[in-house]
Amino acid sequence: FVSWEHRGQSITALCWDTSTLRVFVGDSGGKVSFLRAGSSKLGKGSAFVIFPVQTVTTVDSRVVQLGYQDGRLLVSSLSRCYLCDTDREKFWRVGNKERDGEYGACFFPQNKGLLLGQPPLLYCARPGSRIWEASFNGEVLSTHQFKQLLACPPLPLITYRNEPNYNPMHKSPQSVAFPKLLYLGDQNLLTWTESAIYIFTPQNGQVLLWSEVKDLVDVAVYRSELFCLHGSGHLSHLSLLSAERCVERLLRRESWSLAAAVCCMFQHAVTISRARKSVPIDRLEHLRSQLSSSTDLELIGQLEEVISKLEPLDSASSSRRSSISSHESFNVLDCGIYRVISRRGSQSDEETGSLINPSTSEEERLKEFSFVQEDDQGDHGKNSIFSTSSQKKQKN
Repeated sequence: FVSWEHRGQSITALCWDTSTLRVFVGDSGGKVSFLRAGSSKLGKGSAFVIFPVQTVTTVDSRVVQLGYQDGRLLVSSLSRCYLCDTDREKFWRVGNKERDGEYGACFFPQNKGLLLGQPPLLYCARPGSRIWEASFNGEVLSTHQFKQLLACPPLPLITYRNEPNYNPMHKSPQSVAFPKLLYLGDQNLLTWTESAIYIFTPQNGQVLLWSEVKDLVDVAVYRSELFCLHGSGHLSHLSLLSAERCVERLLRRESWSLAAAVCCMFQHAVTISRARKSVPIDRLEHLRSQLSSSTDLELIGQLEEVISKLEPLDSASSSRRSSISSHESFNVLDCGIYRVISRRGSQSDEETGSLINPSTSEEERLKEFSFVQEDDQGDHGKNSIFSTSSQKKQKN
C-alpha cells in the first residue's frame, strides 16, 4: 500500500492505536493523518485491507511526537502541544506558553493502587529541563523542574564488556531539551538525548537515574526493557533493574567478578534487609568463594566488608518462615506478605519435590534459577541501574 497524503514532506512521527488497527502519521509540514487497517471476507477466506487515509489536523509546525490513549491523540510540534478528541473531532491546546524546538509529550496511564480507573495524565517537555504535568483535558496542573536534580552523578551501564565505573561526585545542574517522552514501567518517565538516557518518577518529582549512552538516535520501550538505536546502526537492549536484582541475575550467569563489583558499588542497596529476598547471605558467601585470591584480592576485601554489613530478614519475617510447615511451600509478595501453598496429602519433601533440594550444592542451586522477565516489574526503586543484556549490529 502506498499513500500520497504526505507527498513532499518527511514523516517525522508514527503512533499506533492497537485497539482499532489505526496508525497515526505526522510529517515535517505539521500534517497529521491516520490509516486504518482491517480484514474483509472474500468468498471462503479473508483478506487484509487498507481503508482510505484520513487527515486529522494540520498544526503550526513539524510534528515531533504523537501519542494515543483512550480516544485522544496527543500531538507535540516544534512550538506547542495539542490534544485531539478523534471521536468528536475536537481540538485544543495544552497550556498557553509556546516553545521553540524539539520537545516531546506522552500520556501517562494511572492504573495502579488508589489511582486505578483515573484518566491518564499528560507530560509535555519544556525548555530548561522542565516538564508540564497536565490533565486528560489538557489543563496544566504543575511544572516539574529537573535542572537542579540532574546535578546527581550518572549511574554506569552494567555490561560484560567493560568494568563498571561509578564516580559519586556530583556534577553541575543540567539544562536539557527532552526531544521525546516515553512511559516506562508502572511509574516512570523516560527521555534521552544523543549522549544520555534520563528516567524520572514524576509522581514524586524525583530523578530515578540518568546514564551516559553514546550516539543515541531513537529508543523504544517494552515494560522495563529499552531498545536503543545508535547512529552507527547498532541496536542495544537495556534492562532496568534494581541493584539487588542485577546482582541476582549476574549470579545466575556465574559472572562472579562483575556481581561482586556491583555489590560493592551499590552496597547501600544490597545490605538492607529487603535485599535478602533476592540476594541471600549464603549466595554472597558463595560469591566470595568464587573470586580468585590472585587477581581479585582487593575485590574480595571489599566484598567481605559488604557481607559484614548485611542485614538479615527482620525477625517477624524469620519467625513467620520458621512456622511454615515442611509440607508447605511459600513465596513472598512485594508487599511483604507470605503466600503459603499447602501440599496436602504429601508425606515428605522427596515425594513432592521441594523448591530447593537440601542435598544439592550451592553451585548447582544457582544454576537452577532462571530469569523471568515479568518478575522484574515493580522492583524499580531508587537504586535502579541498567544492565545491558544484548547488542547486535543491523544488516545493511
